[in-house]
Amino acid sequence: MLFLAVTLGFFVENQREHIVEHRREIKYAQSLLQDLEADTANLEYYTKKRATKRVWMDSLTMLLSTGKHKEKGNDTYYYGRRVYDASPFVSTDGTMQQLKNAGNLRLIKNEKLVKAILEYDINVKDMKEWDEADLKVRASFREIGGAIFKADDFYHLVDTAMNFIRPTNNPQLITDDMATINKVAFQVQYMSVITLANGRRAVELKAKAIQLIKTIKEEYHL
Repeated sequence: MLFLAVTLGFFVENQREHIVEHRREIKYAQSLLQDLEADTANLEYYTKKRATKRVWMDSLTMLLSTGKHKEKGNDTYYYGRRVYDASPFVSTDGTMQQLKNAGNLRLIKNEKLVKAILEYDINVKDMKEWDEADLKVRASFREIGGAIFKADDFYHLVDTAMNFIRPTNNPQLITDDMATINKVAFQVQYMSVITLANGRRAVELKAKAIQLIKTIKEEYHL
């Protein structure tokens, strides 16, 4: 009888622990869903922002390379200032970090789902690395931009509330040297290509986030 009582007690405790862990698993799944939905919204904004930024870049390249910057100084300076305007993608990864760092991935019993979660995390890291590369290229543009743009005119393109202002006085470049202007235009064109590539990566990452959301909902009937 004592043996049966001990065995039964062990079985009951094991079942209780299983129920507790399953509830934690569901809680993490719900939390991860919220994070992924936030990611999809951020990626949507990121993609639209990059598309607009490419228009600015391509327009600036055209103005500089064709000499039209002289008659369209307002556009040239405005586009030149706006190419800096690009925030990186920031993933909502609080739940992901808890799952990985606290060893809570073991709570998820579906191995395919665990693999999908880890693959998404890798994709997010890749996206961040490409954003860092974009940041470095934009930093180099800041260094050479001063070779053609007048600092004072550039400064007044942003007000105290950090709103961008399109100039109306048709500001001119500080040089007519086409080699210098072409160097800047080349850099802008290069930034446009990187922006296009990162925009496409964001579209792909968003599709993976949506698929992971679907998988989690199906797995946990959420």
